[in-house]
Amino acid sequence: MRSFPAVAASVVFLTTPAPAASETTFDYSAGYGHSSNIFEDPQVLSGPFWEGRLGLRGSLELGEGKLSYGIRQFERRITDFRFADTHLTGGTLGYAFPLGQGLLVELEAAAIRNDSGDLFLKLPNNVIGYRTVDYSSQAAAKVTAEGLGGKTAFSAKYDERRRGIAEFTTDLIQPTKLDPDVALATFGVSHFRAVAGGELCLCLEYSRSIIPGNEQNSFSRFPATTLRGSIAYARRFDDGVTLIGEIGMITLASDNLGDTNRYTEPYLRAEAKWETSAGFEIGSGFRQDIAIDDIDDAVAELTRTVSASVAQRFNPWMKASLGYEVSRATYYYYLYDRKAETLTAKLLLGPEKKPQLEIEYAHTLQRETDPTQDYSANTIVARIGGSF
Repeated sequence: MRSFPAVAASVVFLTTPAPAASETTFDYSAGYGHSSNIFEDPQVLSGPFWEGRLGLRGSLELGEGKLSYGIRQFERRITDFRFADTHLTGGTLGYAFPLGQGLLVELEAAAIRNDSGDLFLKLPNNVIGYRTVDYSSQAAAKVTAEGLGGKTAFSAKYDERRRGIAEFTTDLIQPTKLDPDVALATFGVSHFRAVAGGELCLCLEYSRSIIPGNEQNSFSRFPATTLRGSIAYARRFDDGVTLIGEIGMITLASDNLGDTNRYTEPYLRAEAKWETSAGFEIGSGFRQDIAIDDIDDAVAELTRTVSASVAQRFNPWMKASLGYEVSRATYYYYLYDRKAETLTAKLLLGPEKKPQLEIEYAHTLQRETDPTQDYSANTIVARIGGSF
């Protein structure tokens, strides 16, 4: 199954003095791998792939403000199914500056162009695929003010994904659009203050998904809103233990949910992590939320995710890690459920700030209400990468 990465983006025009200081980092990696189910699809096709990444990120001090930027390029070549090659280009730009005493303004924007392909139909003697060029953009603003015994942050974000026309590998299928355009507008306010050696947050967030009117019925994808209120607390202890907890309620509303157009669910988040001076790390997490943007349902999904990880650095040039995650999604529009399990093992060889070799194995298992949509995949990839 195909996933479209969401990337933030922005364009900010500035008139400022010459930069006083700057930081620049160049990231790179190249890898080769093999997957038993390269499209992560019930129509199983295996094969090798190549991948490469290049990125440039940095920051500039401009007067009292700070400009941050980043550009990246990702290439993936699937040797046996070239229609599924990926060419992804993205860029980000941000600017943070003080506005008076105790007031910080942060602006961010980004854009991404994703030229990629996917599997459409596997026939006994033929494989039909397609390619699309999709675009994603995001603009965000945040204002943080000191006062009321702590800090209060006001935020706004707009994320838009525009889907391209699918061009098929056979002339028997005319070019067509397979997915609707989706946008998400989010507004939030959070108040932070120090409490008992940690930080307490009172959080309120409103989100609205936006679907073009002429695409709602043709793609069976409808707008919805969520309103979430929660209280969160985080603390790091001297022995390397970090705890984060958040509890609240989230309400989903939509005119396309039948007689019951409103649902209220508990919002839960819990994270725990322990790091020792000997290089050992162990962590776990749980989250329950309602998603209305990147979903397979027509309106919204109730998601629950449980994760656990363990890592050990044996010496300055060797680190091993193991992670496990189970995610469940319950649809609101359709009577449908989806469960995905992922097991990941990694071995990292090489000192920090030098080229490193990473060997990664991932096992994915997905189960759905419709058993014909179940699949599993085993992927192993070796990468060489670093930063300078």
